[in-house]
Amino acid sequence: MDPVRLCVPGRICLFGDKIDIAHKPVIAAAIDMLMEITATATDGPEVALYSHDLCCTERFEIGDEPDLRGHMKYVQAAVSLLRDRLPPAERAGFCMEVKTEIPIGAGLSTSAALTVGAIMALDELFGLGMRREEIAETAYEAEHDVCAISCGRMDQYAIAYGGVTFISTGEPPSAEVLPIEELPVVVGDSAEPRHAAEVLNRTRERLEAGDEVVIDAFEKLHQYTLAGREALLAGDAERVGELMTRSQAQERRIDASTPKIERLCAASVEAGALGAKQMGAGGGGCIVAFCPDRQHEVAAAIEAEGGIPYICDIFRWSDEPER
Repeated sequence: MDPVRLCVPGRICLFGDKIDIAHKPVIAAAIDMLMEITATATDGPEVALYSHDLCCTERFEIGDEPDLRGHMKYVQAAVSLLRDRLPPAERAGFCMEVKTEIPIGAGLSTSAALTVGAIMALDELFGLGMRREEIAETAYEAEHDVCAISCGRMDQYAIAYGGVTFISTGEPPSAEVLPIEELPVVVGDSAEPRHAAEVLNRTRERLEAGDEVVIDAFEKLHQYTLAGREALLAGDAERVGELMTRSQAQERRIDASTPKIERLCAASVEAGALGAKQMGAGGGGCIVAFCPDRQHEVAAAIEAEGGIPYICDIFRWSDEPER
């Protein structure tokens, strides 16, 4: 059986960060910062996982309960969910190697890329015949249910579908790939210690406790997401930028931003971006700036403020329907 080789994208969020934990829609995009995954079938029930970037190897057997202490726990979680679909244990072993250019821990969804990519690799390696929505939902269950990560569905669906996606994160979840041909953005990594889990858990607790500020901010972010979809489809760049900047104002209201994130957003706009906002849970990580015809200038401004800029393009899976 020939090895399976995949390149899996990272993701950015254009509108709706965090509101997927309240089952509200988001708009995300897969980007051409990639994770390479190679999977090879082996004899016997043993699985060997190797990360080039973390220089670690983890081993387990098909049928074992997932060990959630390791860096590759997401693969173990996915295998546990696919156990009944895999061949008998004595024929379901595999080796998997992972190498990524997506910055680890920066809020560009390396964990979801690993989870989705592992499921896609196993789907192809063992001929499981999984549909795109099955891959996305299984990845979500692996992270949320098995690994107990306090996440919504944005990351898994954005990566599994590719392109620019409007994702309905409630029940039942769904993803619509929007007909967006270009997305002139720059991602800026703040390169500061990130406290995403702390911010996300605190925000969830405030939401569940009925905190009026968080409830109002989530509703505004919901409205900006719906308006952002219309602006993107209409090609209204000014409106897209305006809505992104308004979204960042809500992040400040709920204490999800940091001083450096604010400086990177402000520097991006000063350099010509139409709007900029943080991404993900908050507490550090990355911003995204929407900057038609000004990507290089904005990248230089981000770097001048101590950030790490990435000029990105949209990633599309090769089997995405032609528009």
